[in-house]
Amino acid sequence: MFRFVRATLSVLITVLFTTNAWAQPMLPDMTGSTSKGLNILSWTCQYDGIKSIAVQRSSDSIYNYITLGLVKNLKKGPQAYIDGHPKPGKNWYRLYIVFNSDLTWYSNRFAIAVDSIDIINAQVLAPNDSLQKLTANIKIEPIKTESATITPQANTVAVPVVEIAPRITLDIPEEATEDGVAYIKSQYIYTNPFTGHINIDIPNYTRHHYAVSFLNNDNKQVLEIERVSAPMIILDKRNFQKKGIYKFELLEDRKMLETGYITIY
Repeated sequence: MFRFVRATLSVLITVLFTTNAWAQPMLPDMTGSTSKGLNILSWTCQYDGIKSIAVQRSSDSIYNYITLGLVKNLKKGPQAYIDGHPKPGKNWYRLYIVFNSDLTWYSNRFAIAVDSIDIINAQVLAPNDSLQKLTANIKIEPIKTESATITPQANTVAVPVVEIAPRITLDIPEEATEDGVAYIKSQYIYTNPFTGHINIDIPNYTRHHYAVSFLNNDNKQVLEIERVSAPMIILDKRNFQKKGIYKFELLEDRKMLETGYITIY
């Protein structure tokens, strides 16, 4: 982003941008970026006495905001929120803040653009409450700045001042953790990131006998497909009746081929 400052000049000007670590913006401002199919929001809260902070998202920046969830850490200082299921294209975010006095107000709006390929390649993640535990793994890289020399052609010139947003990244465990924070996505059975339905993708289904079972957290079967009869089967997420993580077992000729997890959201 560039902003221009008017200045009267008659000599060579050198604009030097010093190297400093970036500090998170204070409310009502916030910042964010996309990483591995997730949108990460970050800001600094300078207020005491906050009752709740709700994170809301819209595709048009003004209307149709929906509440994604609540910020868990309400203490003064750095705060963050992870949107585990952003939409392809531009996602607009704002915070709805309620104080203990019942005063309410909104933060400034912030947009993050997401590539559909990043969503497709995203890992299988736990439900929202567990996902927010990963905010402790957020890293904010400092800005690397440069110096620039500007030679004026007239007495008055526009001097560009560069404003660079930080790069925000999130470390996601590569394997399932003890509290079920993250899982690797299967190549055969996975949640469609655009519809929320479950895809069973076995192109060579005719060469072997494939069967799939889905189990809940108590390891009880909630759904079974006795035989995969098409190269692509789409299971409506309403078959699972409840949001959350489900384990699947994929059998090939009655032998275990793969176990994994899908998310119903």
